[in-house]
Amino acid sequence: MDQIITWVVLAVLIGFGIAAILRNSKFKQDPDYYNLFVIGIIWLAFGIPLSIKPLWALGIALAITGLMNKKKWKREKVSFKDLGKEEKKVHFTAIMVGLFLLLAAAIFYLISN
Repeated sequence: MDQIITWVVLAVLIGFGIAAILRNSKFKQDPDYYNLFVIGIIWLAFGIPLSIKPLWALGIALAITGLMNKKKWKREKVSFKDLGKEEKKVHFTAIMVGLFLLLAAAIFYLISN
């Protein structure tokens, strides 16, 4: 059962990675190292208690990458209303996918117990 969860999480992460690569080819921008750090800490916090080694390993890697580039952290944030139409669409899609995955994980957890 744990192996299934590990492979599902790994497949989702690979999917997000492919989506990020495709998005970066469309929108040229520098990486946001602050967000990499935050995502790394979140993945580490979820990966350790759930015993998902790929998740906490990627969390450590992202957190270290973010910390190594701390001088490049972006201080100014853009509000949602200032984004372009295409960027709003990407943000909305990411939020919907995240909510769907959260709901699917909760249902999977309730069914497995």
